[in-house]
Amino acid sequence: MSKVKRAPARRKPTRRKSPRKQTAAASAPRRFRNWVEARLRGARYSAANAARLFAGLAAALILLILGGFFIFGGLDDLGASAERMAANRMAAMGLAIDIIEVSGVEPEQAAEVATTISVFRGQPMLNFNPNAARAEVEALPWVREASIVRLWPDRIAVIIEPRAEFALWQIDGDIHVIDRDGAVLGEADANEWPDLPLVVGFGANEEAEFLIEILEHHEEIESRVSAMVRVGDRRWNLRLVNGLDIKLPESEVGAALALLAAMHAERGVLRLDAESIDLRQPGEMILRARPERARAAGMEEREA
Repeated sequence: MSKVKRAPARRKPTRRKSPRKQTAAASAPRRFRNWVEARLRGARYSAANAARLFAGLAAALILLILGGFFIFGGLDDLGASAERMAANRMAAMGLAIDIIEVSGVEPEQAAEVATTISVFRGQPMLNFNPNAARAEVEALPWVREASIVRLWPDRIAVIIEPRAEFALWQIDGDIHVIDRDGAVLGEADANEWPDLPLVVGFGANEEAEFLIEILEHHEEIESRVSAMVRVGDRRWNLRLVNGLDIKLPESEVGAALALLAAMHAERGVLRLDAESIDLRQPGEMILRARPERARAAGMEEREA
């Protein structure tokens, strides 16, 4: 008969002895430190709340003040006053106008430009408005275009493109010198510019540049033109030195002149003793004889 062995009884684990409790004298410094840290946290929290409250009150006060200025119309004055203070402060630091440089014109004209823009030595650079000054300069009759910039810390640069003599314009019996834009150059004497092309009629001054530039591509025609006559402010007639009139169309002027140049190269039509050549119909050229020659040839006169 088998024997049953009993397992050996387990020994109860021995409990570790807990460390001795700290004495009241040993824990006193820690309690004091905890108390101090708690007080500091409370003070910081109170200071943060106070700072937020102060910032809110300050913002509300500023909004209230700005609202009052806006309601009573003083906001613009406040901004202007602040801008003046800033400009004067920067001028005291050396950012003030000391030199005005004008280029592109003669010394007499440069002096007129410097007077026109109304600046003075020592004026704060921030108080100078280049756009307003450019408008004043371009209002001068002899100025076509102006560029004005501030060159920090103390210079104003002005670049002028003066109006140049471009053509003579005859209107109401008077002859004026005009520039490319058709502006009359009041001080220019037409007698001093006999080689300039002559345009005649109402609106001819404003449309002259277009026709003159096209004629520059047809030297054989250009050299024979004595005047360009504006008809009804719609189209042009070219009066040649031999008295021949070239009637141009309202549009496609370049094509009409190219046809005329080709016919002259082939048949010398510009040398004909005729009254007019009509180019108003696209691709066509109608030659009209002088009335006396037409009658002598037994031809009936008709309008071309």
